[in-house]
Amino acid sequence: MSIKGDVQEALKMAMKNKDEVRLACLRMAKGALLLKEKESATTQDLTEEEAIQALRSEVRKRQQSIETYRELGKAGEASKIEAEIAILEAFLPRQLSSEQIEAHVRAYVAEHPDVNHPGKLTGVLKKALGDQADGKVLNEVCRKVLGV
Repeated sequence: MSIKGDVQEALKMAMKNKDEVRLACLRMAKGALLLKEKESATTQDLTEEEAIQALRSEVRKRQQSIETYRELGKAGEASKIEAEIAILEAFLPRQLSSEQIEAHVRAYVAEHPDVNHPGKLTGVLKKALGDQADGKVLNEVCRKVLGV
């Protein structure tokens, strides 16, 4: 089943179980997927890659909100948003850990010792790893490995 279909099924279950937090989060996810579908301006359905991009974007927005709430000292709000992130991540493919990303970076640097700029290294590895690695984490690991 597609991500969009999975979200729809989870939405139905949340309605039946009267889980308000999950229901609100899933409605937002469905809305983000519908917006992404309308942006494409084609008559085709949303591809899995586009669906993943839409949900990852929503996760990133929430991660930024968590940082803001923590700076303001609102731990309760931050924990609510963490719960939303957990709900959204259930529909996304698993990402590599920092250690796994670092292993990929070190292997690439060993094969290509001429690459010494973290931006170029991040770009090449982002293409190779795709959705398995978060760009921000990947960039931090690249900087760490290159000593920049």
